[in-house]
Amino acid sequence: MNILRPAVVLAAMVLLTACGNPEADWQQAEAENTEAAYQAFLERHADGEWAQRARMRLDELKDSGDWEKARTADAIEAYNAYLLAHPAGGHLGEARQRITELETEASWAAAQAIGTREAIEDFLLRYADTPQAEQARAQLAALAPPAPTPPPPARAQAKAPAKPPARQPAAKPATSAPTAARGDFQVQLGAFSTAAKAQAEKSRLEQRFRATTGSLVVQKPTGADQLHRVRSVPMTEAAARAACEKLEGAGQDCVVVRR
Repeated sequence: MNILRPAVVLAAMVLLTACGNPEADWQQAEAENTEAAYQAFLERHADGEWAQRARMRLDELKDSGDWEKARTADAIEAYNAYLLAHPAGGHLGEARQRITELETEASWAAAQAIGTREAIEDFLLRYADTPQAEQARAQLAALAPPAPTPPPPARAQAKAPAKPPARQPAAKPATSAPTAARGDFQVQLGAFSTAAKAQAEKSRLEQRFRATTGSLVVQKPTGADQLHRVRSVPMTEAAARAACEKLEGAGQDCVVVRR
């Protein structure tokens, strides 16, 4: 018994020393370089220089893992999920660029599926600087030009000013209606494959950014386009760009689009 007791005490001291050595534990976690290893390190050493390094490395691994998941899915929702999870991540620019590309591809596919001059012209209005724009212009050139609208008869034009003067004052208030200052641009904050997801995100974004965007709306898919888009109310181009700049400053992805 007297021989075993010192050995037991020595083993306990060694164990306590190992458990209390953050540098040694850090070297082991760094060698494994996994989320589980860094998480285990932080559970034993929540404070200090090594803990700060562990948190930074853990964030980097999570960022890389979530980015690989988004790239594998290669869908707008996946990239939006990455942006929400990592507002200061290392792949923000790539995620936003890919969202823009996917939205452009979906809109171009929808315009081709409809196949009308109006659909292609609408695509060009919104995506004039995209790779698909040149193809859209070529398709427009191949389509028959729209039939010219015949001018109204000369007599009808002559009779138009002859309305009773008493009705003219009633038409003046319409020129000062609030809708006249709204404009043809909107701020788009996201695009989703289902209406339920779009409505849920609309409610969340509206609570957070109402002061910047005003009330938000969910735009339903048109034609073959199956994306439900969360957008602001119509506004001028200058107002839309100013609002989008504020949103990006708050970490929210957005894009200015024409109605």
